[in-house]
Amino acid sequence: MKHIRSNRARIRRLFFLAIALFIFVFLLRLSFELIFTNNEGVVSAPHISMRYEAYPFRRHFSNIATDAISQRDITGNVIIIDQKYEKTANISSVSHRFDEDHESLRGLINTHDAIVQSESLQGLPGNQVLTITIGVTPQHFDDMVNDLRELGDLRSFTVNRTDKTNDFNNLLAQQEVLLMARESYVALQELGGSIQDMLLLQERMLIVETELQHLGVDIGVFATEHSFCTINLVLREQEAPFISIPFILNSALDSFIWTLMAAAVMSFLILGLLGTVTLGLWLRIKIGKYLQVSGVEDVEVVGDLVD
Repeated sequence: MKHIRSNRARIRRLFFLAIALFIFVFLLRLSFELIFTNNEGVVSAPHISMRYEAYPFRRHFSNIATDAISQRDITGNVIIIDQKYEKTANISSVSHRFDEDHESLRGLINTHDAIVQSESLQGLPGNQVLTITIGVTPQHFDDMVNDLRELGDLRSFTVNRTDKTNDFNNLLAQQEVLLMARESYVALQELGGSIQDMLLLQERMLIVETELQHLGVDIGVFATEHSFCTINLVLREQEAPFISIPFILNSALDSFIWTLMAAAVMSFLILGLLGTVTLGLWLRIKIGKYLQVSGVEDVEVVGDLVD
């Protein structure tokens, strides 16, 4: 009787221990959900994407920067090459103090001698979205990017650098060809000819001049005095997150389901381990008995032979 009561008490203690362990894991998981899970979907109106490229009203600027690189030619002499490159940073942040961060942004633009190339502010107070493209000199690029990352809560950040030296050289080559063509047309014009030939020559000269003007604009982007890097920033206003009742209920349900699944997996593993141990012990006992019986039979056979 005492043995039965002892077993019942032991089972009761194991049951309460399992319940306490389950509650402990559940509370641990719930704490993780409340602390680290984003509560924004309950708080404010959704914006599907926080990437700068997702906003259709943005404008693209091809700011080109110049960097002097020293190299050695085949003769061993040091030559300076002007590398042309495009460097772009894309930053997306959420601000719980939109007006203050907006004012800080203006201060950073002035501090780093940057220029605003495109700007769009949409939405009503409490749910505004600022999309801005900033041109900044290469010397101030890294410092300004680091300062802008401190505005609000950073959600995404990328920096891309693309070499444009070959594009610049191709434009110069096209310009050289057009200049040579213009000189040829001018020489032909001086030779004179029929009115029809002069009109056709004038038309071709006009086409060449137009292409030269367009090339001049494209080449002007690569000018050293216009050396800028690009920063694309999206700053979305959002109310400060709080722990709401729906969020707590959803987190509790998710934590309970997660704890149940974890308990089921652990129970399955423990039962499998116990089954494996039990099977091993049973096989060991069976093998031991078999060996013992075989030993006895061998002894009897030997005894009979001796007799």
